[in-house]
Amino acid sequence: MAETATAPAYTLLSTDYRTLSYVTGPLIFVNDVHDVAYNEMVSILMPDETRRSGQVLEVNGATAVIQVFEGTQGVDIAKTEVRFLEEVAKIDVSAELLGRVLNGVGKPIDGGAPVIPEARLDITGAPINPYTREQPADFIETGISAIDGLNTL
Repeated sequence: MAETATAPAYTLLSTDYRTLSYVTGPLIFVNDVHDVAYNEMVSILMPDETRRSGQVLEVNGATAVIQVFEGTQGVDIAKTEVRFLEEVAKIDVSAELLGRVLNGVGKPIDGGAPVIPEARLDITGAPINPYTREQPADFIETGISAIDGLNTL
């Protein structure tokens, strides 16, 4: 009987993995990952050759937890391939975005003219240190009594 060759789960030349172990809700778990970072974007090749995108939510040892943005329906643990893109989520920005309606990934959905980007920025900016900001001195009125009555600023 002839032996059949099986493809390796990953190679040294790429960050493609076929080591999915579990699917639950919008999450997939990928085992035996190497050099994967929190918030890293991923491309998921489905068995029907369509692609979905996702983001690493957690890395615990050699297991990565990935949120699939388009959902996990149709994910086959044995046939789905995950590629780690080695970059975080970015958004195209320009002054033309002001006043526009965007979807969850920053694309205009209001039927307006296409936006010509001036820059492509990382969406996970540096956190603001609350101790370095200027102390508020004036009351900020929202016009909503439940908020204004409980607001200490």
